[in-house]
Amino acid sequence: MTDVRRVPGIDGELLECPLWCPRESVLWLVDIVAPALNRYDPATSGVRRYAMPADIGSFALARDGGMIVALRTGIHRFDPASGRLALLVAADYDQKTVRFNDGRCDRQGRFFVGSMYEPRDAARGALYRLDPDGRLARLVEDVTIANGLAFSPDGRIAYFADSPTRQVWRFDVDLATGALSNRRPFATLLESQGRPDGATVDAEGGYWVAGIDAGVVHRFRPDGRHDRAIAVPSRWPTMPCFGGADMKDVYVTSLRHRRPADQLAASPDSGGLFVFRSDVPGLVEPRFAG
Repeated sequence: MTDVRRVPGIDGELLECPLWCPRESVLWLVDIVAPALNRYDPATSGVRRYAMPADIGSFALARDGGMIVALRTGIHRFDPASGRLALLVAADYDQKTVRFNDGRCDRQGRFFVGSMYEPRDAARGALYRLDPDGRLARLVEDVTIANGLAFSPDGRIAYFADSPTRQVWRFDVDLATGALSNRRPFATLLESQGRPDGATVDAEGGYWVAGIDAGVVHRFRPDGRHDRAIAVPSRWPTMPCFGGADMKDVYVTSLRHRRPADQLAASPDSGGLFVFRSDVPGLVEPRFAG
């Protein structure tokens, strides 16, 4: 049985998008609805919070040392040292009902980000790609809750999920342009396995995805076979990521937002951050090239 422990000092309503920064040996993560970007230092257990002016779905570290953040209002550059935000691209959707959600860079430094339709009764979200030159392209339409973004170690395969469908898809990636093609099923989560939320890929190409509502993190082999399920101390894990000096620490975020009191009483650690050790290392996340 895998030993999963709660990381002290980090609580939130809707923790998401954990990302390890090897330059500083720290973990960054968001609280979407707080909203804030958080910096956690495992060496000191210190946490620094950077408040955001709108819901923050995801972010990426940039090669120049800054960040880009996907807020409800659009994608911005963010400088943690000064706290300055600068708009790169405005959101092209109705901000009353849609916001940016899961996002990460591919191996070439392009930022892929999905949106979600908050009423959740129609597929009005999409998957986008932000190129280093600032151009934003719509890649996939008719999405309700964009999640599960990850890229194979060689960058030639992209994974993507629409959570309510329980389906994870894979696409071929054109390394030169970032175009996606040949969409096909990769894995389908059963009701007992939860709905696919955030995801990552390890050095062997294994796909790790949070099974929200089931309290587990799943690993699928590159051929789509289910490899393992690791229980975490929350019914609602949201995303795993790899970190640590050897990239074998797996951090898992979770949520408690809008969950009934009786369910929270049965899952009191929800809204926390968890960590466990993996026998397979992860990969350092690429930085935005713009």
